[in-house]
Amino acid sequence: MRLTVNLEPDLYAVAVSLAKAEDCSISAAVNKLLRRGLPTSGDGRERPIGRTRRRNGILVSVGGAPITAETIRRIEEEDDAS
Repeated sequence: MRLTVNLEPDLYAVAVSLAKAEDCSISAAVNKLLRRGLPTSGDGRERPIGRTRRRNGILVSVGGAPITAETIRRIEEEDDAS
């Protein structure tokens, strides 16, 4: 289906970045991003949000940057500054 959509600059940048990273069109990247936001897959089955794996019986998110003490300090400094 053909559709014209106006994306905000930051969302367009995300779509372009994903398209380059996965070597696909921007249209395919936008489709992937929209599907990630849905709580179910196309066939109606519940799907987990994001990539996860089980570690010691607990679901763990895969692929995100680790949160370190330095990350927390930086965020607190930014929060204090605003």
